Amino acid sequence: MTGTRLSAAAALLAALSADASAHDQVSRGRLVFADHETPVVSVLDLDTAKVTHSFEVSKADPTLIGTEGGRFVVIRTGDDSGTIRVLDSGLFYESHEDHFDIEKGEVRLLDLTLTGDKPSHVVSEQGWLTVFYDGQRPWLGESDPKVVAIRLDSLDGDKVDTTVWPAPAPQHGIAVPLGGDRFLISVSKEAYAKGDDKTVSSRPNGFQILDRSQDWKAVATFNDTADLDRSCKEFHGHAGLQDLHVFGCNARIEGDAASDGGVLVVGKGLDGAWGARKLAYPDGRRASTIKAGPSGPYLVANYGGDQGRPFAALLRIDPKAETLAAADVFPIPGGQAVCQYEVTGDGKRVVNLTQDGKLRVYEIAPEWKAVAEFDAVPAFDCAWDAATPAPAVAIIGNSAFVSDPENGRIREFYLNSLKQGLDVPVGGKPSAIAGGGNAG
Repeated sequence: MTGTRLSAAAALLAALSADASAHDQVSRGRLVFADHETPVVSVLDLDTAKVTHSFEVSKADPTLIGTEGGRFVVIRTGDDSGTIRVLDSGLFYESHEDHFDIEKGEVRLLDLTLTGDKPSHVVSEQGWLTVFYDGQRPWLGESDPKVVAIRLDSLDGDKVDTTVWPAPAPQHGIAVPLGGDRFLISVSKEAYAKGDDKTVSSRPNGFQILDRSQDWKAVATFNDTADLDRSCKEFHGHAGLQDLHVFGCNARIEGDAASDGGVLVVGKGLDGAWGARKLAYPDGRRASTIKAGPSGPYLVANYGGDQGRPFAALLRIDPKAETLAAADVFPIPGGQAVCQYEVTGDGKRVVNLTQDGKLRVYEIAPEWKAVAEFDAVPAFDCAWDAATPAPAVAIIGNSAFVSDPENGRIREFYLNSLKQGLDVPVGGKPSAIAGGGNAG
């Protein structure tokens, strides 16, 4: 269905939005969003502030994830069939060194439909899109864990180039494209795969690099729990930055076999071979989500989780550093949970939407610094199992967009001038927003 239906729940994609004073004649692009209560995904034109397209999906409040290059949006519907759809935002980008020009083409919901057991991590890098289907918990019965890999350039053609790697066992997994036919894929724990012990976490302890052109042969392994530099216990969180990949591993836990203590950095050495090393946390907490812009030297993780306490800090990660220090940690004002955060494209700033309804802007380096604060939305509950829809934040170009489910609006905040931009009534309950292609 295509039309002007004003419903929402937010997500993103596209557009290089700049302050209205700059490049007045250049298109600002489009914003893709969904609705918390109605199963529909819609498109907001940022030049006209009008909703121009709406498409029905199988369930309300899907997750939306932007792909590499900024054109396509993955719709993880959350329905019982594990349905994945892809929306073409119709945006094409042309670089002019200091800015991008945007050409608007046709918006369309692709015919491609993926299904499977428990889709989880969606990753788009190196010209590929991967979806990891975790499979069911082993004690609940048989399932079909797998990775579906799609060449992004084939999404524009009549036939989509899709490859399936059948995972040998269920896990809460991830598949990261490394370039060419190589993929870094997590390895299921044997104890979890057996299903005898229901207390074993589905989170993997390590990874393999598999070569698709060699019948998915393993060409490197980082799954030795006896070696901290070659494992990542209880993995959760990933982002890539300039051909380095950073994974969140468990905290240091005295006397616990699941103890780890840092992030795992995977990259190529001078000889071209893939290697890994552990970058220790500055204290007893851990990273759980990791994000990065396309450029800049830093990734940023939420940080906490020690002794059941919330993730109430941000952790700056220089993947080339020798160590992480106390100065890399930034406590969230008021001891609040991190809630929603995104990293700017140049990697210099973080925007953070906290449960008090404030949108804060921080500089990452040379030291953490709060530079702006907006009253963006009413206070909200950002717990993952909250009964009420939570607002969210997304960065698009030089703007942060915030959804306001309580008032049915989407608001824009300029990150250059630190002023408010658009404030668009879209109706419905705009909530969940997904970041761009490098989100963890």
